[in-house]
Amino acid sequence: MIKPPMRVMTSPSLRATCAVLMGALFAATPARAQSFRLNEFATGMTDTLQSAIDLLPQSITNIRLGVGPSISPHYEGDNKYKVNVIPAVSLRWRDLVEVNNNEVRIIAFNKLFNADGGNVAGGNLRFGPTVSVDFGRDEDRSPDLRGLGDVDTSLEVGAFVAYTEGHMRLRARARHDIIDGHGGGTLRLDAAYTVFQAAPVALGVNVSSTWATGNYMRSYFGVSPPQSAASGLPAFAPGSGFKDVGAEVNANYIFASQWAVVANAGYKRLIGDAAGSPLVRQRGSANQFTLQTFLVYSF
Repeated sequence: MIKPPMRVMTSPSLRATCAVLMGALFAATPARAQSFRLNEFATGMTDTLQSAIDLLPQSITNIRLGVGPSISPHYEGDNKYKVNVIPAVSLRWRDLVEVNNNEVRIIAFNKLFNADGGNVAGGNLRFGPTVSVDFGRDEDRSPDLRGLGDVDTSLEVGAFVAYTEGHMRLRARARHDIIDGHGGGTLRLDAAYTVFQAAPVALGVNVSSTWATGNYMRSYFGVSPPQSAASGLPAFAPGSGFKDVGAEVNANYIFASQWAVVANAGYKRLIGDAAGSPLVRQRGSANQFTLQTFLVYSF
């Protein structure tokens, strides 16, 4: 698909912006994480933000900054919802670096395959390493979490692989904590399809599923004996396995040369031991809904 060109930033501006983004990304250490409540909600919006931003025209280098309201559960598995103001930070630099809120991705391999060995573009295979921050979960985020303690901030390293052909993209992303926040890892599989794209409007759909390790599951869905005594929930020790399946609709509308409205509506169903957690069964719901709208400026 031919993408319209955008103005490329000068090198000094780009270096300065990258420094600001990286500084903001890694400024929150585990000891300071509790003062970044807004970022905790932004953590869960990273995948959503990326799917929606991907529908906007891309160029060799661009930066998108935005903000908007988000309606989401207080925590994963809750049945009560809260409106938060969420930042949107997205950077693309020379097909080498991508930043989406709290995740940095390096494009180590980017190969375009021709459909007929000639000039007709076929599939595009990309993969590389990632670094992301999961800001954890505060016990005082909801009365339902009292007695369960906090899940500390995690620094996750991993990798991604994505294959795009026409309007379809298949992708796998693996992440694992290296500083004993949640102490585990996840593997997220997703498929995205661009249903309609004709300036100034684009519409896409995405389906996904997430597999998680036992440590991750126990951090977010488990109830240890001490936590059971403090919270009143029965003890529960989940194991590794798929924790959710979901679908979302993404849309954007470019209403000026550098301005766009980006929106997302998603549904996720917790499955396996995640759905079986007493935190979900007794105090929450396996059905999870989200809705976000961002006003985005590109430069």
